[in-house]
Amino acid sequence: MSYNTEQCDKAIIAKDRAKRLKSLREMTGLSRNDFHKRYGIPRGTLQNWESARFGGLTLKGARNIVIAFNAEGISCEVDWLLHGTGSGPQFTDHTPSQRNTELKKHVDVNEHIFEAETNIITKEILLFRQHHPNSIDIVVSDDTMQPNWKPGDYIAGIKRFQEDINDTVGKYCIVQTQEYGNLLRKVMHGDDPELFNLTIINYKTKVKKPVLYNVPIISSAPVIWTRKIDILSY
Repeated sequence: MSYNTEQCDKAIIAKDRAKRLKSLREMTGLSRNDFHKRYGIPRGTLQNWESARFGGLTLKGARNIVIAFNAEGISCEVDWLLHGTGSGPQFTDHTPSQRNTELKKHVDVNEHIFEAETNIITKEILLFRQHHPNSIDIVVSDDTMQPNWKPGDYIAGIKRFQEDINDTVGKYCIVQTQEYGNLLRKVMHGDDPELFNLTIINYKTKVKKPVLYNVPIISSAPVIWTRKIDILSY
């Protein structure tokens, strides 16, 4: 292979990566400036990746930005982003109706009452999302935060990023992590300024590893909205 042919092939690969990256960012609805503010990815760097300048997206860059995409509710593999191989991107955030369907599988209640209760909560969640672009909402999945929150409770908050995460220390938050996914925990300082300890309330929990130490956090959202369905029986 000649030098010119090799350079041409690299340019084509870089452009293909740029197209996939830009399409993913457009799926999030976020600007380059938003990515900079939330995840610390320089605007100029992202622009270079999306325009295939200076060699385009690198392996290290792909790994970093995939973490951001996952936090924004889009599942994407590094191999697909770099090479177009494997399964393509998918939205991972469940809609309120999908969550309600999954929750119903684990409870034994009057179906009509359950539907009426969850329909009200669904409307409130959608309204919360509408008024807070950086919102996050989850259904509590374990007993680590009882008695304050029990499995099946709906909670929501507004995400804080980067240095603003420090403002959530000492508060009960919906925490986004790369390794453990989304968790409801109390955020405490870790051994490093960029690491945090995630603690619990119920130390009689059945969760095997409830307290997490020195965890890097993608975002942290103090819980400001809670809805409970008291008719659930576990």
